[in-house]
Amino acid sequence: MIVKIALSARALLRRAVWGRNRDRIRATWRILFGFGVVLGVLLGGRRLLGRVDFPDVLVNGPVALLVCVAVGAYALAASLIPGERPIREYGFSFDRRWALDALAAVVAGCVFQALVTGMLLASGSGRVVETFAPGAASGGGPVAVAIAVAATAVAFAAIGLWEEPLFRGVFIVNASEGLAARGLEPRRAVWATVGASALAFGPAHALVAAQGASPLFAAVQATAAAVYFAVAYVFTGSLAFPVGLHFATNVWVVSVFGQAGSGFPALVRLERSVGAGPIDLLSLVIQSLVLLGLIVAWVLATRGQVSTDESLRDAIERRRGSAAAE
Repeated sequence: MIVKIALSARALLRRAVWGRNRDRIRATWRILFGFGVVLGVLLGGRRLLGRVDFPDVLVNGPVALLVCVAVGAYALAASLIPGERPIREYGFSFDRRWALDALAAVVAGCVFQALVTGMLLASGSGRVVETFAPGAASGGGPVAVAIAVAATAVAFAAIGLWEEPLFRGVFIVNASEGLAARGLEPRRAVWATVGASALAFGPAHALVAAQGASPLFAAVQATAAAVYFAVAYVFTGSLAFPVGLHFATNVWVVSVFGQAGSGFPALVRLERSVGAGPIDLLSLVIQSLVLLGLIVAWVLATRGQVSTDESLRDAIERRRGSAAAE
């Protein structure tokens, strides 16, 4: 009896992890595996870096080093998991098109953030309190400011290079495969997963609301951001556009029109007061629709049509109906 129970428990565990098809683990575990490895390295490494006395002028530049280690650890670990795709297949190609998508995203992100800032100033929700603020580079001269700006830019590029592969690449592709494996049509699977990724990404940002923004507004804003990041990923099949948007957004709100009292160098500092009233949320919707329009325009100009990327759709179609493996 004990032997039968042990064998049954082992079979149940195998089914929970692998399904009937042993060529790859289930989609849920592939997603959790990616987040576990990257976040584990980032959180553990951050504790170690906290013991090192870095010059203030580097602001959060050392984050870039942690991201390289975390993403590298995931790429290595994923190569050891049966059936797991290489990280490049989630949308890292680094060719000419990738570079152009990333550059266009930075431009679109700056246009979008300029609109956001303009509406803040016009509505009185934002007020300029300082210009040419050196932040942590104060008293160090032009060279120190240049180092602080470069360190800030590198750090925010690194943040985009871990959040987008996980929340857009790993999450959307694997969750879509899981839904398609249960018979859902690939396009519907993708868009259902886009909604799920927004819910996973957005509310968590209520815990890290920017200065002057209410937690509810921060959560709604991050959810909207998750939607347009995901739309850019689904329409292009590449991480270039969402990474570029993420980078432009962070750099703008930190170093172009930064937060009052921040240690980051900033061209202008704004004191913000943003709640979650109807006007605030309506402004957010308008801004997001403008950015979605820019994304669609770029996709139409470079791909000729606006639809779920073919490579992404084909990858999901191959898993359709194979629920035993997912």
